[in-house]
Formats: sequence, C-alpha cells, structure tokens
Amino acid sequence: MSSIPTIAFAHFSYSDPRIVHVAQQTNDSSVVLIRMPAPLVLLPDDWKVGEESTTPPYSLESEGKTILDLSTVTKSDAILRKQLNHAVELWVGNKRADTNVEGFRFWNDDERPQFGTLKSALKTFELPIDQAQITSASYFDLTLDVMISVPVNGLNKELHIRSNLGHNFPVMDKLGTVVKLHRNNNTETKAVLGVVDVTFPSTQTKWEMLYESALIGAEHIYRGLDHLAMIILIAIVASTWRKALVLASAFTLGHMITLVAGLYGFAPSVSWFIPLVELSIALSIVVAGLFIIFRRQSILSWRGLLIIGMIHGFGFAASASEVLFAGQVDVMALAAFAIGLELCQFAIYAIALPLIMLLDYSLVKFRTNWRQICALSIVVLASSSVLTRLILVSNAFS
Repeated sequence: MSSIPTIAFAHFSYSDPRIVHVAQQTNDSSVVLIRMPAPLVLLPDDWKVGEESTTPPYSLESEGKTILDLSTVTKSDAILRKQLNHAVELWVGNKRADTNVEGFRFWNDDERPQFGTLKSALKTFELPIDQAQITSASYFDLTLDVMISVPVNGLNKELHIRSNLGHNFPVMDKLGTVVKLHRNNNTETKAVLGVVDVTFPSTQTKWEMLYESALIGAEHIYRGLDHLAMIILIAIVASTWRKALVLASAFTLGHMITLVAGLYGFAPSVSWFIPLVELSIALSIVVAGLFIIFRRQSILSWRGLLIIGMIHGFGFAASASEVLFAGQVDVMALAAFAIGLELCQFAIYAIALPLIMLLDYSLVKFRTNWRQICALSIVVLASSSVLTRLILVSNAFS
C-alpha cells in the first residue's frame, strides 16, 4: 500500500501481496488456492542472496541470468509437491485438516493471469503451461500458483490459516498477504504483513463483514506513512475545520475513484506499475510541501487534492484493490471501507488542528513560519523516499 519502502535486496518483490483463497468445492471437500512469489517456497529458509556460492534449488544459469530449470521441476515433481503441501496449514476448530496438492503453475510476473477472484484463480489452473514465458523470466521474478484440496465438508466453523514460509527472510516483514474466505455466498477478507497466521470466526453476519471493511480502510491510513504525511500537509494548509473537511473529503474521493478503477481492471498488473505509482506518491508529497514552503497554498485546493488522492489511491488499487474487493463488487463493503478511511482521517485532524491553533497562538511573537519548517521536514523525508523509489523503478524497467 503506501508505506515508505526501504531498499531491500530480497529474494523476491514484496510490492504485490500474496493471495490465498479458501472455498468450499464439493459437499465433502474444500480448496485452497495460493498465489505467491515462487522463491518464497522454492528457497530454503537459510538462503542468503549474494552470499550463496551455489545456484538456487530448481534453477540454472543461462546467459548470465538465473532461470527456472523446468527439467528439474519435472523430475522432482513428487518432492516439489511435498514442499508445496506444507505451503499453508488449514485448521478447522482445533483440528488441522489434511491437504493434498492438486496442481501448480509458474508465471512470468508480467504475463500472469488475474487471481483476485475465486473464479479467476480457479481458471488459472485450466490454462496451458507456456514454457517459453517461464524461462524468459528471472528465477526471482517468478510467481507460483498452487491448488490444494482439503477434505473438509464445511467452512462455517472457526478457521485458522497459517503459513511459516520464509519466516527467516529479511523481506518478510514487508510482504503482504490477503486471505479470502468464501462461504455462504459471501467473501471475508483478512490482510496481514509477514508470515500468515489469521483466524476467521464462525460465520460472520453482514454487519461484522462491514465492520471488517471499515477497519481495513482505517488501517490503510495509520499504516501508510505517505498517507499520514499528506494528511499533515492538509492540516497545515487548512485554517478552519470546514476547509479541512473539504480538502480531506476531496483526497478520500480521489482515493476511492482509483480504487474502483482497480476493481474493474484499470490498474495495470505489469511489474513496473506499482514502483512507478509509489514514486509518483512520494513526488506528490514533495510538490505539496514545496507549495507550502513557497507560500502557494492556494494551489492545494480541493481540485488539487482530488488529483493527489487519485495518485495515492492507485498505489493501493494496484497492489490490493483487486485482492480485497475484486469479483462481484459489494457496494456496501466499499462504502464501509471509505467510511473507515474518512473517520480515521478526521480522528487525526481532531488531534492535529487544535495543536496547530495552539502553535499559532504560542508562536505569534516569532517571525519564523513554523508551517514552512514542518513542510520542509516532510519534503526532506519524502525526497529520500523519491531517491529510493527511483532505484526501484529503474530496477523494475531493467
């Protein structure tokens, strides 16, 4: 989403979230569908990029590039399926369910099909395997889809989904996972960072699901440093509660426009898009801060904040809108998400605006404009993020 990243020479990209679907398949069985970076399951937990003298498992060197060795994958099918069988644990109540790998597919990140809905995820395993597109990609840029059958005849009980994959990898604290439980014609969603350990209570009511959507919206604010930085800049510009309400609402509206765009597939899935959007988000903070420093706050009108909100929204839409809300769009869940987003912003303003008034009153005798100093501090921090993201963008295009 839109937290400020740090440079991480990791085993795989953490820009796209891991996706897990759990659904009833027949009267006596269920299915778990997983999309994840391929190295997450292929590499041993103690693997260290740059420090290993051997090639990674199931790989070979070709023209100076590490690629997937499909012949080794074929020969080691039984061993690989055993590894994949432990990719996730499903607990129904206090009992761990048996699992069996039904199939798996490797994809080049730029050519992988949609996986955000249960229907699109199931369709993935019906597609033919294109060996050329797999071997044209770097080993560390491959995506792996796995289908696991589970002999469970009902998903209405309390469910625990766990996965310890990559728990020793330095990048794991930045890898997001979205788990979608499909039951009773509803989809319940959990989003986590790091290793997966989520619990779904017994069947939720509609109000409980709306509450979860609102919480996701609120968490998007306080977990995203980019979003918090923009909220602070808006608070600095807003001289009254009414103006703060207008600017914040324009920012949220822009956010929701690009979120909906992501729902309908207008957020490109190519590997360079998310780094490019993240760079644009950091640049928007720098530009907004410079407007304040050079006393051009009038440019930060509701129209300007609407555009900036759309940029920030695409950062969320590109990486998570598909997996959080894709499929049959639940308008009420989307509205609950927007309400959670807005309420969390206003809670921050409720704290910030009185402090701003206090600073204005306390520092009236000083000639220094504290707003410019605050904006300058944010610009400096955002500028360092711009440089970091420029590297990520150049790596994505290369």
